[in-house]
Amino acid sequence: MLYDVFICHASEDKDDFVRPLAEALRSSHLEVWYDEFSLIIGDSLRESIDKGLSKSRYGIVVLSPDFFNKKWPVRELNGLVAREMSGENSVILPVWHNISAKQIVEHSPPLADRKAVETKDGLEFVCHELLKKLRPEESPLLVARDELIHYGLKPPVVTDEWWLDVVEASNRIPCWGFAPPEGVDWGRWTFPMPNFQSRGEARGVRLAWTAMQMRWEKEAELNEITQITRPQIVLEFIDRHPGLNEICRKYPDILAHYAPQLTIKGFGGDFERDFDLLLENSIKKQQKYRDQKSISGSGLTTNKIPPACSEEIALRHPTFGDYRSSTIACQFVQGELGGPDIRFYETFEYVVWFLSSDAEWLPGKTRDYLIDGMKKWNAWSRPSTEIEFGISDTFLNSLWRAKSYKTFRFGKKTRESLKGWINHSVEILKIDDDPDTILEKFLNNGFIEYYFRKQRK
Repeated sequence: MLYDVFICHASEDKDDFVRPLAEALRSSHLEVWYDEFSLIIGDSLRESIDKGLSKSRYGIVVLSPDFFNKKWPVRELNGLVAREMSGENSVILPVWHNISAKQIVEHSPPLADRKAVETKDGLEFVCHELLKKLRPEESPLLVARDELIHYGLKPPVVTDEWWLDVVEASNRIPCWGFAPPEGVDWGRWTFPMPNFQSRGEARGVRLAWTAMQMRWEKEAELNEITQITRPQIVLEFIDRHPGLNEICRKYPDILAHYAPQLTIKGFGGDFERDFDLLLENSIKKQQKYRDQKSISGSGLTTNKIPPACSEEIALRHPTFGDYRSSTIACQFVQGELGGPDIRFYETFEYVVWFLSSDAEWLPGKTRDYLIDGMKKWNAWSRPSTEIEFGISDTFLNSLWRAKSYKTFRFGKKTRESLKGWINHSVEILKIDDDPDTILEKFLNNGFIEYYFRKQRK
């Protein structure tokens, strides 16, 4: 269905009643087929009316003396009657306008037997009575539709199949956890939805938020909104989607997972204060933990400094929360164990990005810290199957066979294999850097040497 209601009327009744009625119903967020709204120059009158009659949930029939003297309104009424005869119940909603029951009986006894609303009671009363039928109280889909309209979106009529996808998606579980069933969890850039297992109005609100989340989840995937996206682009993405800014403010810790670059001082836009509060609360929580450990005499030694804050906000801390760089690099790329799914690229591709000119918008101290972390994390040497048995196998085989850095043979073929792997990553990342330049940076930063140091440990 494309419309909630079709208005069947005589043109003589437009000015004093039908047009105000159509406008009032549309202001109540209903899809109304009304010729002044729905017809444009060049449209076939018959085809457009037939479409409106067949694609509307209900037909409001404004019965008046002029109505029964016109061919077109009677034809439209016959179409609605045909729908009811074919098995659809209560399609026709009669409105009596300047006409009596006796006059209606003279033209159509069945119509006179139907409960109707009379325009002599006023436009507001007529709308109220019609809306009781068109928008039954506590209908979740209609609540959801109104909520979406409130956020500036224009959803289809509630009988459209699009709503089936929304209802199905509303039952998904969050994308974090240790073993979510495949196909029933939300993906990246999704947040907890309200009112789980709710009914009535509350369920409608959940459906509306589900529909909005489906939109921004899809765009985040298509436009590759990731940890390495420039902060301004991420902020524009958030502002572009109704509801997303609001839910990011409600869950700044989850936003910090999806967009850790925003947690860097000066990069958070409107979320600067939210991240400041998140850092302050995290520091207080960690200090309380330190104090408890100190009192109990366990867990605190001079050899190991406990973290100053939680991992997801460490990039905002002046000393990166006193974490090892490898810990925060791992957090940046894949998030915490059991947390939201944030990884978009392979680990080696993140290494290439950090070494490229595309990462120069990062503050120098932060970039150096994360490059050091990617090196010491040492996860780059475990590529996907696609890479492992493709362009990089010569380099990786040489790396894995060598027992130490001294016995590692970095000959011409091995070098070209590593360059091919870098070139593949450059293409995936859509950056313009010369693979040879990134190769030299990879070597100069000691990634291969540290691989063997880690292997010895």
